[in-house]
Amino acid sequence: MAKTVAVASRTTSTGLHLFKIDGRRFGVRRIVHVLEFNGPQFSLQIGLAHHAIDGGRQTPGTMCRTTVGCVAAVNGDFFDWTPRGQPDPADEVGGITRDCVLLHTPEVSHQQVDLDGQSVSGGFNWTSTLDVNGVSVPITAINQQLPMSYVQVHLPLTGTLLFTSPYALRTPVAGGRATYVFTAVDTAVSPTTINATAELSYVAETTKAVLVVPGQVAISAAVGSPLSSLVAGDTVSLTTTSTAGCDSSGGHPILLDHGTAHPVNPADTYMTRPYARTVIGWTVSGATVLMTVDGTDGVSGATASQLVRLLRSIDVVTALDLDGGNSTTLYARGRVLNRPSHGTERRVSTALLVVKGP
Repeated sequence: MAKTVAVASRTTSTGLHLFKIDGRRFGVRRIVHVLEFNGPQFSLQIGLAHHAIDGGRQTPGTMCRTTVGCVAAVNGDFFDWTPRGQPDPADEVGGITRDCVLLHTPEVSHQQVDLDGQSVSGGFNWTSTLDVNGVSVPITAINQQLPMSYVQVHLPLTGTLLFTSPYALRTPVAGGRATYVFTAVDTAVSPTTINATAELSYVAETTKAVLVVPGQVAISAAVGSPLSSLVAGDTVSLTTTSTAGCDSSGGHPILLDHGTAHPVNPADTYMTRPYARTVIGWTVSGATVLMTVDGTDGVSGATASQLVRLLRSIDVVTALDLDGGNSTTLYARGRVLNRPSHGTERRVSTALLVVKGP
């Protein structure tokens, strides 16, 4: 069983360590679980429900069990709920870059964590631009469920929208718009690899919704855009850039950044009231920490200030809050170690997976 300590002792070994913190001295009366590892033996990987963008929901445990080398998992970023009776793509809120490929751009302004750089940032920095016969066409969004519709956000279908094969849904359609289908000239490299340029060969235009297959790119744009001048066989270039890192995921809010606690907006009741929590962070020695706090929405768990005190007690200097509440899950040793709010492991859109290297 995981050991319970008043303030967890530090470790410098390279194994995977599970322990509990007695949170009472921090005003937290629910169980606090910590998973920590250091060294090259383990790494973090972004898990996607059903291995796809907007692929629905899946438990962190299932994502772990279906990923080679995975030994532990926590839930990841916030995601969009779909109205009852409609298909549930579970649209991710933040940006996602995995293995240096930009898979999803943020729906709204959202904080991010660079898993490789062990750093946090206030937003997701990216650009993606098409060169169409010498005309520069900026991409508005990549692999986003559109039109977007979730709490307080209802956006129409506009802009130039790019979709690649990791996107599980069909491309959106609307009056006055067309979808332009391309094949990648070099199929060995993802067309949205960051800080790289991909060559795309134009195939056809359609007004129907299409499912993007491997090796293809689909771009939804207004009729009359520069893409409408293309004829089959024409080549365009797609340049994608980002400073977010090769493995980046979203969360809210930043709790600690190089030892400095970020102020929390008093109006953000989700952070000023106690909730179940999931946190990703790093210690001063570079150890990776995944922490969960059990709780009931708005009643028990931890507030932002309590989280900061808990994290500092185990030497964490940089940390980002992930989705919490009913989503909070810590899966390890083949089972769920914490007690999810609703009693069972919730299906979510993304997870952070601890993977044992070769």
